[in-house]
Amino acid sequence: MTKIARFVLWLCKNFTRQELEEIIRQLQQLLAEREPEIKPRDSFREQHPHYRDFYVDPLAPLTDPPVSTPTVPTLDWRHLCADYQKEHAKPLSPVRRQDGQKIPKKCRCSRCGAPSDYLYLNDGKRVTQLRCKVCGALSQIERRHRKNKTGRWCPHCQSALYRWKEQPDCTLYKCPKDDCPHYLKKKAALNWNEKLLQKMRPSQFKLRYQYRVYHFAPDKLAPSAPHRPIVDLARIHHSTEVLGLVLAFHISFALPARKTAQVLRQIFGVPMSYQTVLNYAQAAAYYCHRFNLTHKAPLGETATGDETYIRVAGKHHYTFLFLDPKTHQISSYHVAPERDVLAATTSMGEAVRTLPEDQAIHFITDGNPSYQAGVHFLNAHREKDQPPHRLDQVLGLQNLDEISQKYRPFKQLIERLNRTYKYHVRSACGFASRNGAVAVTTLFVTFYNFLRPHMALQYRIPIQLQELKNIATLQGRWNKILQLASAS
Repeated sequence: MTKIARFVLWLCKNFTRQELEEIIRQLQQLLAEREPEIKPRDSFREQHPHYRDFYVDPLAPLTDPPVSTPTVPTLDWRHLCADYQKEHAKPLSPVRRQDGQKIPKKCRCSRCGAPSDYLYLNDGKRVTQLRCKVCGALSQIERRHRKNKTGRWCPHCQSALYRWKEQPDCTLYKCPKDDCPHYLKKKAALNWNEKLLQKMRPSQFKLRYQYRVYHFAPDKLAPSAPHRPIVDLARIHHSTEVLGLVLAFHISFALPARKTAQVLRQIFGVPMSYQTVLNYAQAAAYYCHRFNLTHKAPLGETATGDETYIRVAGKHHYTFLFLDPKTHQISSYHVAPERDVLAATTSMGEAVRTLPEDQAIHFITDGNPSYQAGVHFLNAHREKDQPPHRLDQVLGLQNLDEISQKYRPFKQLIERLNRTYKYHVRSACGFASRNGAVAVTTLFVTFYNFLRPHMALQYRIPIQLQELKNIATLQGRWNKILQLASAS
């Protein structure tokens, strides 16, 4: 009996028919890749861990040409001449020039250091290569280097990078040297199965140093913003007090739109449909988005970020959040359909937008390689006198390396924020459009930064506004924020 047959027999003995049907349904969800947090075991990936392993090298390329160090002779031409005299009983005579050939006095043999009197031309009329009469080594009259057209050099071996691929959104550069320390280290890390597969599919293993230059337009780097609303909040049929109650129940207390309308109708006697609740929320989010971007507290030296998935029109979308551990404010938020470099760069760029030019941020994220590419993009667009941003990535759920152990508390902060965010969006059971997801996320950030007391701050609000201190009710504070947002 096979292992699978024994497992099926064990399932039949321990579960009922209804439970087995539920197990089958859950397994079908996993096989259809509808649960990104839970993935089935992949035996091929276990045997080939480096196969198609996309990662971004943490070191940026050198932009200044490396200083060429003069070659140090390994032999002494005087000792070689003495040995020649002992062996042949006569001294080694200098080169006898013909046809008026002249060698510059500054030329020396790169191997033994013999002067120009013992060097002669070895390439005829080209007059570029020399051969030493003492040791027989070849040298150049002037060391020639091929001009580097890319302006980038490998940080590991300092060799010039060449342009490897050209894509619509980025240009890839690669190090060509076979003796590069980075290449030798990655090649030595392959196991026996991977070395065999690498000979047949060399393009599927990333061994050489690579660097990507992304060509993002400025308009693509703007964080996701709600669309201009159809409803004008200045002309709604209800009072501003009712509008504040809608935002208090729907956003602050995370009630679904239908239940918010039911509470207003059955408790407060205000007739309202659930679609009206959604319309009010999207209209308020349009103004709150600009308010969130313009009202930020001074940033600290560290920012921790992560992405979490939501459902939009039946498909996975991702919400990127960055938190300042010092003030516990959300410094950046962005909703994107992919977990790509553009989304990570957009969220990280917004997190450092209000940072003084003479300061840099220390980012702490998970192992998503898009964050490392985002840091490279941000540093490439900073002046040389500005300090570069840094990134440390916490990998997995266990502290298997020193960096993960050191920065695990920061990762737990952003995971706790993700849990709070999920609590506020779970009641929607997914969103019909991306604009709806952006609107709820925007209002959640407004509530989290300006209205929600935080336990780590001794129940103080992350960003305290003077205009809200004398307002006791939550709906009154929402109305005041809308008033400030619409006036700005």
